[in-house]
Amino acid sequence: MFTEIIPVDYTTAVPGSLVFAVILVIIVLVVIITVTVYYLYKIISSQRGRKYTGSESMTNIIGIASNNIDKNAGGFIKIDGVSWEVINNGDEPIEKYDKVVVTGRIGLKLMVKKIKK
Repeated sequence: MFTEIIPVDYTTAVPGSLVFAVILVIIVLVVIITVTVYYLYKIISSQRGRKYTGSESMTNIIGIASNNIDKNAGGFIKIDGVSWEVINNGDEPIEKYDKVVVTGRIGLKLMVKKIKK
């Protein structure tokens, strides 16, 4: 009824399993540390962008004129693909495709002037 108990030699079985477990733990730790460092880098770098929101963030932004704009006249420019209504407050007229810089705003209209080449 009783079976014979066979002794197990743990001195040969444990070291192989222990080495495997240690290697597995090291791999998991390296992956966790790498992912953590990557996301911390992304978080820190995202905080170094523009520090202003609203109209303050538009000042000194460069855009492209969508049409000819005479001095003290209105027109349209594109900034990052978005069309904005503007007033030319510079000293010279702006031609289509000229680069302009935003100097301020009045209501929803941006004040711009031509960038000298």
